[in-house]
Amino acid sequence: MTRTLPAVAIAALIVLSGCMTASVDATVGGDGTVSSYDLSLQMSPTVYDGLQAQAEDSDYDSVEGYLLSDVNTSRMANHTYEQSLDGDNVTINVSFTDWNPGPESAVSTNVSGGNVTFEDRTFVTVQENDGAALGDGVAVRYELTMPADISESNADLVRNDTAVWEYTADEPVEEPMRATSPAPSGAFGPGFGVTAAVLALLSMGALARRS
Repeated sequence: MTRTLPAVAIAALIVLSGCMTASVDATVGGDGTVSSYDLSLQMSPTVYDGLQAQAEDSDYDSVEGYLLSDVNTSRMANHTYEQSLDGDNVTINVSFTDWNPGPESAVSTNVSGGNVTFEDRTFVTVQENDGAALGDGVAVRYELTMPADISESNADLVRNDTAVWEYTADEPVEEPMRATSPAPSGAFGPGFGVTAAVLALLSMGALARRS
């Protein structure tokens, strides 16, 4: 029985007792790059202490290292991690900018056939083979902005280029967050890069001169 590793180690959190709130605000560019991915986690100090203990048991020096263990930060322009204690809640904020998720990530984008498709398996809490939830206690609100009006999605609410998913703490997440929209004309796709784009333009110019 297997499950996909999350982009952020949310699975480590859902096995802890106590309720937690997770919110994501993600934006996808026309080339499939995740221009911003902002994750906020709110939990009780007790849940945070359990998370810290799990990090230490797994030989990580910090909660940050534990949560980001499956994230390749070299594939993004910048990332930040902040945590704070406010009254009865511990808040962790993680932000990625200009991110091209790799094959090891639970977040994926694809540009093909004139469309951009985004998928995030981070919060899936159901085992693939038997449909059993890995755990409860995490309420999720996820908002995604695509580069154009969304043509297909499994979101609870779709309004123009924005999709929203909401799950209560006792509601298992059975499938990834997924949305598709048209790609703006001229989008090269993630990983094509500025250098490759320039080379392509130079090649077209050389062909034009020969003709």
